[in-house]
Amino acid sequence: MSESGGGRGDRASILIMARAPRPGQVRQALEPVLGEARCAALQTELISQTTRWAEDVAPGPVFVAYEPPDAASELRQLIGNGTLFPQNGDGVAGRLADGIARVFKHARGPLLIVWPDLPRLPLEHGDAALGDLEAGCDLVLGPAIDGGFYLIAINKPLPELFALSEAIWRSPDVMGLALAAAREAGLEVGILRPERALHRPGDLRAALADPLLGPRLRAIIA
Repeated sequence: MSESGGGRGDRASILIMARAPRPGQVRQALEPVLGEARCAALQTELISQTTRWAEDVAPGPVFVAYEPPDAASELRQLIGNGTLFPQNGDGVAGRLADGIARVFKHARGPLLIVWPDLPRLPLEHGDAALGDLEAGCDLVLGPAIDGGFYLIAINKPLPELFALSEAIWRSPDVMGLALAAAREAGLEVGILRPERALHRPGDLRAALADPLLGPRLRAIIA
């Protein structure tokens, strides 16, 4: 755990929302640059990297909600002793609500939900999210620059957030719409630094320009 964590992560849980790294089924927008095999290798490394981050931020079992539903054995090889279960529910909101409910059946305290999309996920993001929750925020959002989130942190299930329509969750302006819904519900919201996810070819070029990019990821996308 990072020294700046101050022990916050000792009682936190991590939920990773992950798609199995199958060629032709992941990072398809990057296939013209990387090809199917390297897109799958990229997904593999992103999941492994996110699992290592989770273990550092909150020591203990990691929860992974996976898709497709027959991918348990593939994900088990990547996450070790974490708790696996298939994603279930309609759309982004339904799958999130189901995953969160499953975790809170087994764990108490803060929950960080993370997507394995960033070329680098600093430990400081986890510490900042936990710090905001500890300071009184109901919800902490980590926005991706081109839309969506790379991290959501909560202390308890928030029906107000997951009542948003699928169109909103998939909107490029989901950050603004989620903030508006949270404020209308009277929720205190913390916001992490926006980050660039690996969604499009331009994101690969930006990642390669980062001198702190890990060598394994650099070897895959270079």
